Amino acid sequence: MEIGKYIDETVSTWQEQRPDLDFMPMGHMLRFHAMAEAGIAKIQIIAKSHGLTVGEFDVLATLRRHGATSTLTPSYIAEVAMVSPSGLTHRLTQLEQSGHIIRIADNSDRRSSLVSITKSGAAVADQIIEQIAEQSTRMYDAIPANQLEQFNHVVSLLSTHLESDVLTS
Repeated sequence: MEIGKYIDETVSTWQEQRPDLDFMPMGHMLRFHAMAEAGIAKIQIIAKSHGLTVGEFDVLATLRRHGATSTLTPSYIAEVAMVSPSGLTHRLTQLEQSGHIIRIADNSDRRSSLVSITKSGAAVADQIIEQIAEQSTRMYDAIPANQLEQFNHVVSLLSTHLESDVLTS
């Protein structure tokens, strides 16, 4: 069964069992989840084809998008990659062993280090991001530009609502 039909069936059977509840929002959530899962699966395949996990690519991408010569703190990388410091340590170790990053002693804080992307790391990050951009374009090609703009607006509104709801809960 294709995912859209599965979601429609899930919503309709719940609606039959619990007509007192509105399951339309759940259907939206299931569709968002399915889209995210499909997109992440494609990114995993792309990252793996370059010998990386999505998490490792996320670190490289964070470094690369700040410029080929940028140096970032591990705490900043962990924050934007939404990963724990211990999870980041493992990623940094893997990336350093593969020659994609270097760690440099932080002269202002001897207990810490700074992280820089290497030329090979930047090249891999560029290759992966190009493939992800192409894949993303193909995913949304079937949607007319004006509808995609509306979709982006609705997603932004929902994101803002969810962030404020999470912060106040």
